[in-house]
Amino acid sequence: MKKRTVLILGLVLALICASAAAQTVFTKISVDRGQAGQLISGLGIPEEQMTMIDPVLSLVNALGVRVLTVDDGGQVDLSLNDADVLSLGWTLGETGVSAASTLFPNYYLTITYDTIGQMMEKMAQNMPAAGGEGGFDPAAMQALFGHVQKWMNACMAAGQPGEPSAVKFERENHVFDTMTPVTVDMAVIMAATGELLEDLFADPAAMAVIRGMAQSSPAYNPDSFTADFRAGFEEWMAHFPDRVDVEFYTVAGDDSGVFYMDARSFREGETAPFFSAFMFFENPQNMKMEMTMPISDDGNGNITEMTAGFAIEGTDMKSFFRMGEMYCGLDMHMRDNGLTFDVFLMNADAALLTADVEITDAGERSLSMDSSGRTVLAVEKLMDAEDASALNDLMEDIQTNGLGGLMAAVMQQVPELGQMGSAN
Repeated sequence: MKKRTVLILGLVLALICASAAAQTVFTKISVDRGQAGQLISGLGIPEEQMTMIDPVLSLVNALGVRVLTVDDGGQVDLSLNDADVLSLGWTLGETGVSAASTLFPNYYLTITYDTIGQMMEKMAQNMPAAGGEGGFDPAAMQALFGHVQKWMNACMAAGQPGEPSAVKFERENHVFDTMTPVTVDMAVIMAATGELLEDLFADPAAMAVIRGMAQSSPAYNPDSFTADFRAGFEEWMAHFPDRVDVEFYTVAGDDSGVFYMDARSFREGETAPFFSAFMFFENPQNMKMEMTMPISDDGNGNITEMTAGFAIEGTDMKSFFRMGEMYCGLDMHMRDNGLTFDVFLMNADAALLTADVEITDAGERSLSMDSSGRTVLAVEKLMDAEDASALNDLMEDIQTNGLGGLMAAVMQQVPELGQMGSAN
């Protein structure tokens, strides 16, 4: 636990090194408590535990996070109902970073840039998904991307445009008068995909990256990984469609780049499309794409479909995923002084969670960064496995003075949390 605390402190100080000119970013989160209660109740949580949910939601709705960056450092504040309850400030020196916080009010921590570099390097080595079993390997990633790029080029070449024809096709407030069919040679794509599989198996560096990515999966088995990967890849290929029809709509003589594309794929012997998608493009600020495919059939004609989409409309970006009665969505609205995120779950008409981010080009630290009256303590000393006295003293300050004041402030601002202690 103590070693983990040292690592967290070190990484926090490492991450806060990326300071810029004076800027303040304030994030406020609000949760629809009615929706959240219904969703959590639907998970089958015992009724006696449900009494703990509403106080937690009260805490979330009261929470605000303010991040200030200035030329020589910055500060992070956590607030509840606009009252600051926890602050962490830092300064960037010639050789390292110094930090102070209300969480450890009697200490002033320092860490050198060399130590930060070592921590970041160690963290990268322990991230197998970043590039292989031994950590991030740019050469291995480049090898993998090379194989994928070769496959993508072959797939792109498999689509050949036919002769344009005159039509009248209305979509997205546009009237298109030209349709160009595109023939997709699935035999070429199948051959290219099979070649991709063999290329990957013939390249140890690329396979190391894939194995590293797979390690984060609960189903990963190091002993059967090679066989499992081949079987999964071949199963994916077995579900490729037999035919793909693409219609590309444009306006004759219009070189603005506006188009609408409609694509459908069919399995052998079937007349209904297995997969359908469309894409509309007017400009980078006005575009939309959506895809739909069936995922289950109960045998009585009741088909469950999966639909996913993405759209940009001016300063708004929207994405969603729908499967049967399940719905997930994320809307983002950008404005001059910030942006707003709306997260939807199950209910497509009302956001479950909203995060409002306000950005201002000003601010100054409110937390004193003067080391006077504080114990100056190097993080390097905390990492000394043979002498835990410094870490023990720091932990005592956190538990006695930092957490004590924090919990008092939390209970004052969100008294509903007191219900959690009496819930049982």
